[in-house]
Amino acid sequence: MLPAIMITNALLNAYYTSIQQETPANFKEKLGALYLSDEPFLKKIKQLDLLIEEFKLQDDVGELVFDVLLYNFFSEDSQRLGESFFESKEWEQIESSIIERGTEMMNLMLYLSECNDSNIESSLDDYLDEYLTGEEDFDTEEFEVYEAIIKNRDAIVEGDLKTIVEIAEKNSNSMLFDQLLPIMVFFETQSEVDEKFETIRQSGTNPSFQNAFLAVLLELNKIKVNLN
Repeated sequence: MLPAIMITNALLNAYYTSIQQETPANFKEKLGALYLSDEPFLKKIKQLDLLIEEFKLQDDVGELVFDVLLYNFFSEDSQRLGESFFESKEWEQIESSIIERGTEMMNLMLYLSECNDSNIESSLDDYLDEYLTGEEDFDTEEFEVYEAIIKNRDAIVEGDLKTIVEIAEKNSNSMLFDQLLPIMVFFETQSEVDEKFETIRQSGTNPSFQNAFLAVLLELNKIKVNLN
């Protein structure tokens, strides 16, 4: 099965579980068909937005699905289009139209894909020190976005879920907003998956969004493990 479809299934299951509703099977099917379509990407975005409206998906969760669509574009569509596509005017149009779309989840998805390609284990230190910065220091914008995580990185790596909830509560003004908690929970290594979802259900500021966010990262990480 296409990774984007598996990821979306996990995302929707987590979201609809959080709002105590059944996941519409036809929603999954329509999104799967969209990922597999050879339509131009800008048209896919329009079709996605219509589906989000049709199924009355929470706006921020809709942006997570957009991230998956974009991830699928980079991992699947780009192979069909070829490297030269990214030097075309069509790609310039795409870039300008999506600059305000999506969430920080996209960065994490690309990071996990790189871990798979390089056959390395994901970790918070690797994500901060290697993927986001490479050989350069954080620039001002990146530092501001990840400040709460950077300043608490040791506590996140070494602590438990209770510690992570405390960090999230103390950094409620973080530029990551509702994304902060699921990112930290994902990188926490001591707890079982069910405990992570339950922690967000009990302590999250936006549990339906945050559990959908977490579900994508866990599913992609699971796919990575299975592929290896």
